[in-house]
Amino acid sequence: MKIYDDKNNLLAVFIKKDDIKEVRNFETSNDEEFQIGSFNLEKNTIIESHIHLNQKRIISKTSEALVVIEGEMEVTIYDNERKFIEKLLVQDGDTIALLNGGHGIKINSQCRFVEIKQGPYIEEEDKVRF
Repeated sequence: MKIYDDKNNLLAVFIKKDDIKEVRNFETSNDEEFQIGSFNLEKNTIIESHIHLNQKRIISKTSEALVVIEGEMEVTIYDNERKFIEKLLVQDGDTIALLNGGHGIKINSQCRFVEIKQGPYIEEEDKVRF
């Protein structure tokens, strides 16, 4: 599921564990600063060994992805003007990528999750609480 603001900015990509049915599905376009995709591959599938070459990139914002291993959280999505857009329930095995705008997180039950984001990260320069 993709969540957009009223200016058609992609704010978030929400991937429910049970919705991963396609062999390979990239939810973001190649021009997004942060990429996310899901895979459903058969046993013995081989992804060819590869290396990612050094590239100079201009990153204008910090995007992040949350992967819930166990538990439940409620993620509130806001646009770039901090206006409420949507609330999502993220549970065991689900993933959400937060690409633009703002977000808040409420942990509904004991929750183990992984957060992935770009670095370097300097909290005083990268985050504004509201």
